[in-house]
Amino acid sequence: MALAIARIAAADTTIRDIVIEGNTKTTTDTVELIAKIEVGDDWTSDMMDRIKADLVSSGLFREVDGFWEACGPTTTPKCDETGVRVHLTVRDKHSWVIAPTFYNQPTNTGGGVGFGENNLFGENQKLLLYGQVATGDSFFVGAWVIPALGGTRFYAQLDTLLKTARVIEYSPAHGYTDIPVPVRQSRLNYLNAGVKLGIELFRGLKLDARLRGAHVGFQDIHAVTTDPGQFDMGVDLMNPPRPGKEGWDISNELSLALDRRADWYGVQTGYRYQTSIEYSVPALGSDFHYYIYNLSLWKGVQVLERHNLIARANINVGHHLPFQQEFTMGGTSMRGYLNDQFRGDLRVMANVEYSFPLFTVAGLSVRGLGFFDSGYTTFLTSTTNDERSYLPKSDRDANSTLAPFKNSAGVGTRLYLRQIVIPLLGVDFGYGLEARDLQLYLAIGLTN
Repeated sequence: MALAIARIAAADTTIRDIVIEGNTKTTTDTVELIAKIEVGDDWTSDMMDRIKADLVSSGLFREVDGFWEACGPTTTPKCDETGVRVHLTVRDKHSWVIAPTFYNQPTNTGGGVGFGENNLFGENQKLLLYGQVATGDSFFVGAWVIPALGGTRFYAQLDTLLKTARVIEYSPAHGYTDIPVPVRQSRLNYLNAGVKLGIELFRGLKLDARLRGAHVGFQDIHAVTTDPGQFDMGVDLMNPPRPGKEGWDISNELSLALDRRADWYGVQTGYRYQTSIEYSVPALGSDFHYYIYNLSLWKGVQVLERHNLIARANINVGHHLPFQQEFTMGGTSMRGYLNDQFRGDLRVMANVEYSFPLFTVAGLSVRGLGFFDSGYTTFLTSTTNDERSYLPKSDRDANSTLAPFKNSAGVGTRLYLRQIVIPLLGVDFGYGLEARDLQLYLAIGLTN
């Protein structure tokens, strides 16, 4: 009773002391940084729920608990000044994993090995090193994310992507139920590195800039059709043109995001809104001239106790995009269709997923899900972009209005380990409504 009265009396006062217990890897300063509290802050009685949600959502802890109590020079416990002592107990997860991967998607089968560290130096920094060899995309990706530079509101990221990819271009769909067929195949070599610097203005509102440079080249270009009508008049099917210009692709991206998502052991809630503009920088040596506008919306809702409804929407608009920057649709972005079966400089996509628990045994959780994907992808500037070699009738005016509009529905499952909270297995069955075809998507390993 005395403790309850003390807690009530201590509401809406000042934090005089913070006690962190249970952390064996994550530093105490990092726990306080994630919890967004420090000595001297004002305390209100509803802050503990927000702190617990932030600590769980960080993905670093398998258990989180906490309470607060009044303290002062004459009370037990004692503080130098009258105020509040906050107690937080956190149990670290196993933060790193080395895992082989295997996946089987339409037109792309392969595997690799990756190392992921979710809590580098105990400071919530992320490190990913992953390489794979596949029939479609073979690549190495490395990324180092620093969420708080020196404990400040500034954050940074260094990343690289070294890729060689077999790219298949499909004929533009001229009717709503048309199924695009493969026309040209080439190998894209894309060597890329970038650096990002940003600031969190206040909780969840982030502003950042990313400078990126890549070298682009093509090889092994050949037609995969015997129909000369799939190319412009006079094109030699034995020696078709490359998809686009080669050279240096250097760009800058400015992004503003409001991220209020929370993840309570696999159930995601809240919202995330982001807008960005990316533009080439010829002054720094870019051989390309383009810009891209992006808008993304994300909303998660908890249903019942462990069910989850997630809705996503994306709008992407580009001007004079080079081949390597074009928006694609199909595969995991439109389950029920082949990888990158649709291509354009305008893309509008929406997705709804409903997931639910099937069973949990000793920290191993299996969730089922149902989904509906919808998208519209087409070209708006194909007639004025001389840095790209388009297939005939790629522009929107050459097709019916509904031709680029595609939809799919399906079911799937995800397997998680609570001690790691990285999806270790994902299986999706997607049915393309216009294609009237079923596709299987299987990923084992680091499926994120």
